[in-house]
Amino acid sequence: MQEEKFISEFWKSNERSNFSKEATVLFFYLIYIWKNENKPEKFYVHPASLLCKVRGFTVKDVLSASKELQERNYISFTAPEKDWCSGEYSLCMERAGQGKEITANGK
Repeated sequence: MQEEKFISEFWKSNERSNFSKEATVLFFYLIYIWKNENKPEKFYVHPASLLCKVRGFTVKDVLSASKELQERNYISFTAPEKDWCSGEYSLCMERAGQGKEITANGK
């Protein structure tokens, strides 16, 4: 149920201030990975794992989308130290249903 609230909050936030298409795709891809890994607190995703599933994405797009989702308080993200490593992600599920909003312009 918490997952449904999280997704609903994402769409409400999108109505107030649109997410980029890259951030939207990444958001749902991260939920997919999180569910498939039995909902861990932290999980690791290499940009290439998304690039091979979505045409037109670049590593820069994935990193930019990660930053956008983090700035808007939907994920916690630690970029990899090396280009060939995976980034560390966690979903900020606790924000679901709280109506907290940090828009793209910081308001």
